Amino acid sequence: MTNKRRCAYCMGLFEPSPFHAKQLVCSSQACQLQRRRESHRKRYCSDPVYRQVCLESTQKWRQLNPEYQRDYRQNHPEYVRQNREAQRGRDAKLHVAHLVKNNSAIDLKSLPARAWLVGPELEDLVKNNLAISQVMIFQTVAGNHVHSPGSCKEHLSGTAY
Repeated sequence: MTNKRRCAYCMGLFEPSPFHAKQLVCSSQACQLQRRRESHRKRYCSDPVYRQVCLESTQKWRQLNPEYQRDYRQNHPEYVRQNREAQRGRDAKLHVAHLVKNNSAIDLKSLPARAWLVGPELEDLVKNNLAISQVMIFQTVAGNHVHSPGSCKEHLSGTAY
């Protein structure tokens, strides 16, 4: 007679170890990793001594490996590129959050189509003097041609319409 159980993570059937009668997770690497992560999270939240040991362990490792971050960035240029891109986004959000007196519009996101949020009813903009809040989408022209600036009469004066 076999005593098969269903794994709590992958829902597959497994036979528990005779040495661990209360085993709830199969022996696959993915399920065991998930079990360990959950166990660590629970213990970290509930046990202050364990949490302190974890913090000190991290600090000790960083002291023993001071060049790790610099070396990692040198050897992983794609990570550096993605991090810089994400930082630009975080910086832009911070800029918008602290913007108080805006008299025109804010470029929300750099895309082929530009999205602009305009108006006084914006939460983070206290004294925006435009009349109506609206979202305007401007589609940029695709291609690699050079756009001529045109005459002075074709340039916007900086006021929103």
